[in-house]
Amino acid sequence: MSETKSFRKPYNPPIKATWWTKNPFYIRYMVREGTAVCALFVALELILGIFLFLLCDLSAPEATAETAAPYLWWVQSFVGNPIVILINLVCLAATLFHAVTWFALMPKAVRVFMNKNNTDLVPDYVTMGALYAGMAGATVVILVAAFASLP
Repeated sequence: MSETKSFRKPYNPPIKATWWTKNPFYIRYMVREGTAVCALFVALELILGIFLFLLCDLSAPEATAETAAPYLWWVQSFVGNPIVILINLVCLAATLFHAVTWFALMPKAVRVFMNKNNTDLVPDYVTMGALYAGMAGATVVILVAAFASLP
């Protein structure tokens, strides 16, 4: 290895914190990436609910308010808080925006061929339709499971 010292200084152009506001493409990109904050909030909220459910006394012969106190606090006081409800609605809108932009991106990012003998691609609307159908199917399954568990 050479022991010659280099006096060359690399050029580091100044970059402002608002570089992304100059181009509408970058604005949409940053807004889409910003929806990850909402996804983090929802994930932490669900993890807290699962943790508090596990703190309940599951060995009790009957479920009472005393045995399920941590989980009931989470449902009534935390999730039932109007501010948390508002945050959850904002997170729902952000997640739907993220899903729509992701589904629009998928046909460009993933090349699905019609068959192995030619290079014709599956049309974009087929890929997007399959993604929307999968999301709708998952939503229906989750809603049916949630409402089936109600008394």
